Amino acid sequence: MPRLFSKPFKGAQFNMMTSIKKLPFLIPARNLLLVACTCLSLPSLAQDIPRTDAGVPFLQGIWQAQSRAAWNLEGHVARHDIPAGLSVVEGGTIPYQAWAREKQQANFANRAELDPLNQCHLPGVPRIMAMPWPFQIFQTEAHVAIVFEWTQVFRLVYSAGQEPTYPGFEHFMGDSRGHWEGGTFVVEVRDLNDRTWMDASGNFLSRTAVITERYTMTDEDTIRYEATIEDPEVYTRPWTISYPLVRQQDMVRLLEYQCQAEVEEASGDFERALTQWYPAPIPDENVPFDADASADLPLPAAPANVARRDDGTPDLTGLYTQGAIANYGLEKRENLPLFPPANGVVIDPATGILPYQDWARAEMLERREPWRGYDDPTAHCFVGGIPRSHYVPSPFFIMQPPGYVLVLHERMSYRVIDLNRTEHLPNNIRLWMGDALGHWEGDTLVVESANYNGKAWLNELGDVTSHAQTVVESYTPSEAGLIYRATVSDPIPYSRPWTLEMPMPRQDGELLEVACLEDNNDLQHLKDVRDEHRASQGN
Repeated sequence: MPRLFSKPFKGAQFNMMTSIKKLPFLIPARNLLLVACTCLSLPSLAQDIPRTDAGVPFLQGIWQAQSRAAWNLEGHVARHDIPAGLSVVEGGTIPYQAWAREKQQANFANRAELDPLNQCHLPGVPRIMAMPWPFQIFQTEAHVAIVFEWTQVFRLVYSAGQEPTYPGFEHFMGDSRGHWEGGTFVVEVRDLNDRTWMDASGNFLSRTAVITERYTMTDEDTIRYEATIEDPEVYTRPWTISYPLVRQQDMVRLLEYQCQAEVEEASGDFERALTQWYPAPIPDENVPFDADASADLPLPAAPANVARRDDGTPDLTGLYTQGAIANYGLEKRENLPLFPPANGVVIDPATGILPYQDWARAEMLERREPWRGYDDPTAHCFVGGIPRSHYVPSPFFIMQPPGYVLVLHERMSYRVIDLNRTEHLPNNIRLWMGDALGHWEGDTLVVESANYNGKAWLNELGDVTSHAQTVVESYTPSEAGLIYRATVSDPIPYSRPWTLEMPMPRQDGELLEVACLEDNNDLQHLKDVRDEHRASQGN
């Protein structure tokens, strides 16, 4: 497992400087100067760069671009919506073909309507790297993941020579394959589509573009980022951009900026749920919450032959899929109109019935009505929350970088489980995916999470959750993959804690990219159904 070698030359620098002071005065001054210069240059050449056991730089950490490249890669003066900035392009200007420069200028003139980012669409590469939002790098020998605060976007870079499972399959974020060249991490990005811009000024590329990124640590708090763009359809020659990425020392974790959710909340298109969103109080009519009523369930047992990492913990790395139809209901039931039957995943209470408060069960039943479909956050392509993200019908990938467990969901969201931090975020910081702290109990990863915003649904059937929920999850290795368990304690919609359990089978392959918002053709229909119902009720 990679580890940090913290400030490896500090002691050596002190010893060398002490030796210089003790040199006898008979040494000629020119020789003393040579010795001093040599001694002083060694630390600066080596730098205090953290490294892995394999000797390569350890890029893991929270970073942010120090550049105005997000607004325009080329040098530019200030505009109403664009701050002035110097060029990050080698040579100053992008070598467009004549027709392509005309298109870029038309893009710029119509940027308010045409910029994909103004619709909260995936930014693509290299634009995502320059945006004024922090991102976090996670590093193992086989993968490097980059997760972004902006809209839960992530990139997964395969760095152990893996061949693409789906070559030629186009992505907004591209397909990324990485390798080390000395102290530089080199990433080749292919299979991009042509639906992104490279900045807010309309600079663009085509689907034939190949981007070669280079990440070079210049000191422990700075990465020099370079990207060379080759796209003969658009440019007359390859060209390169570069700017520094700076470590964010004061951030304990990334927070969330859910672009489309913020836009729709501000416009009123996504309406506040007064009984569930933070800081809704516990309703006066509620039956008192019995926090001690949950069963004392033993953790599932892991198989004896479980794969292990160097530190002895189980190796959970891999691709998984949901093993139950929980997205269409947590309780066991027969067919319903528009919904398939549900097997039932609730193991506590033993009845398999969720311990709803009366008003919350009525809310859940109403959510089954077609006119409430628009209110499901996932219909808007918002993230699923916890535990729902595990059984939205798309796979997820688990990665185990030092100090963390990272869960990447194909439906373009992620979850960072911190194995070192022991205190949750302040109570007023509320997130769709919550704040997750993990630890190992034997061969089971146990995760405790809080700080939810209460905006998620538990599934398409409308099972209810609120901002008051805390969730204790367990991930236990099994012969086929994982056994996932979650105990939800939520005193607003429920009268006691309850627990679900389901298998999560491993599967072959790699994550694809589900660009939900970009191709969401159902939401307007759901809104029309809701509005027609409201009109019929005189609302």
